[in-house]
Amino acid sequence: MLSDEQQQEYAFGIYNGSSDSHTITVRIGNSLDGHFQEDVFELDAGTATENVPVEDTPSRIYLEIDSSGELSFPWSASNSELGSIASKADIWYEPSLQQNILIQEG
Repeated sequence: MLSDEQQQEYAFGIYNGSSDSHTITVRIGNSLDGHFQEDVFELDAGTATENVPVEDTPSRIYLEIDSSGELSFPWSASNSELGSIASKADIWYEPSLQQNILIQEG
C-alpha cells in the first residue's frame, strides 16, 4: 500500500490519427456517476498531446469527438501488475480502422 507521500500519479495521452482536425473532449471519472476532470483538445491531423496529468485515481474515460455523443471506456489495466490499473492510458482516435477508438496502457 502506498503512503500519502508515495501517492500513485496517473496521466493520459490523446492521439488524433485521422486525416482531419478534431475537437476531442476527455472526461476522467472514478465512478459510473460522473467525472472529476474534463479537458478539451483541438488536435490537428496526426498530432498528439501526451502526459496530461490526472487529478485523482481514474477508473473511467469518457470521450466526445467533435459534437458526437459521449462514449465511455474503462481505464486501462496494468499489463505488469495483475489487478492494478495502468499509471498512463493512451487514447488513439483512428477513424479509418474498424475500431476507431483504442485505449491501452501507455
